[in-house]
Amino acid sequence: MTRQQLRRLLVQQRRYVTDHKKSHTILTEYVYGRPRIYTSLQTIAKAKPATASKSRVGSPLTSPLSWRWLQPSDKALASSLSTEISTEDDKLQHDRSNPSMIAHAFGSVKQSLREMFLPVGYPESVHGCYKRFHLWLSLETYVGSAVGVLCSQAMLASLGLGAAEAAGGAVAIQWVLKDGIGEFGKLFFIKQFASSFDSHPKTWKFAIGNVFNLVHESIWLASHMTFTKQFAINGNIGDIVAKDDAQMSTAHLLGMLTGVGVISLSHEPLYLFGAFGILTPINMWSTYKMLKTAEFEVLNQAKLTLLSRSFIDHGRAESCSELRPREIGFGEWIRPGAHVSIHLKLGASADQAYDSVGEVQTSTRVFNSENYLLSYRKGTMNVLFHEDAEAEDVVQSVLHAMKFHDTLVHQNINKESNWSAYVAALDDSLAWTKENTPRFLDALAQKGWQKNVVYWNDAGMRVSWEGHPSSQQRQHHQSSTIDT
Repeated sequence: MTRQQLRRLLVQQRRYVTDHKKSHTILTEYVYGRPRIYTSLQTIAKAKPATASKSRVGSPLTSPLSWRWLQPSDKALASSLSTEISTEDDKLQHDRSNPSMIAHAFGSVKQSLREMFLPVGYPESVHGCYKRFHLWLSLETYVGSAVGVLCSQAMLASLGLGAAEAAGGAVAIQWVLKDGIGEFGKLFFIKQFASSFDSHPKTWKFAIGNVFNLVHESIWLASHMTFTKQFAINGNIGDIVAKDDAQMSTAHLLGMLTGVGVISLSHEPLYLFGAFGILTPINMWSTYKMLKTAEFEVLNQAKLTLLSRSFIDHGRAESCSELRPREIGFGEWIRPGAHVSIHLKLGASADQAYDSVGEVQTSTRVFNSENYLLSYRKGTMNVLFHEDAEAEDVVQSVLHAMKFHDTLVHQNINKESNWSAYVAALDDSLAWTKENTPRFLDALAQKGWQKNVVYWNDAGMRVSWEGHPSSQQRQHHQSSTIDT
């Protein structure tokens, strides 16, 4: 850049600063997290005739709207330009490059990569653990792809596919045997365990996801959506999924290239097994670290049980970090010895919970206006949910189950030998729960817990009974329809 060009740029910058002082910021807009401000420069209307002594300000509707990217202060920029002018002669002797243009090009590339790989509005638009989680996820995908190339090479070598003319048919047969049977087995696995993918996504991802490839795909698709919903604090699920796909595609491609590079060095079995032995622990460690960093303020059965225990004992709720010493399995299981002796079954069926018709009738009478039922049978506290039950009903039911169990244990009440005491304990604990549930919900909110959803191993069991407010409303609606 010549001295004349620099002086011209400085004059333009000073003029811009002068004009900007007259402007008024009316809106700040964030484009992929990069802020820009909209300003309005008031215009002066055409002068009145000579007899007029004043000019009038133009209407706001005619004021021009302009915007600029939010940059460092104009004063600092002007100062840097002045310094550059004074030293331009020396710089021209050594370097003809333009640092400002290089910085601009670098910023453009950085902005393009940001738009390609990061959600709009990052980092404000995602959960705080997003960065750490996806760094470990990228490493896991990268190493896993490299390991996959090594495994494929070892498998083909063991089948003796050295001749190019035999490779096509043998690989096709291998795909049918491996992937075809794998797909068939995956269907039975999903049928049996899919209900717990939401409540225990980390456990399934770590325990099974690193062992069976096809089952891993199903588990990852299911559990990753659970993670994505928690990352999307602004509801931007689609954007996060798209950017995750871009990140994983890049990591997968780099991993495959690395794997090809590794096997190009040698095809000896000892070498391949050595590389496999090094990369596999890295892959499993990255999976473990990824799941450990995924700490969301989301209620599952284990966390809600521990939180209910703390509230009953101490009148307060704990934060996600405070619960960690009492949890195992990535926060999805209660650590043995955590002072929780109850065996709780959420979403139980009636035949699991009750022994007789009279017990069901008594329970529906006690819980007539609630959206759940409780029954203690064979050492298990069973919770049955009404078809209208929502997340707050689940929270209340767990708190009630804990309090009811405490009453039975402390008073040594046996349902079979002292039925009246059992029903009285059910009534008393319900009254206590209804009185304290609002305080419990407020305590959860103060610690940042999300109360709009609770995850547990939900098999879809729901009940309804005569006398419930919802059934009465339906009967009233049906009778009104008939009369009409």
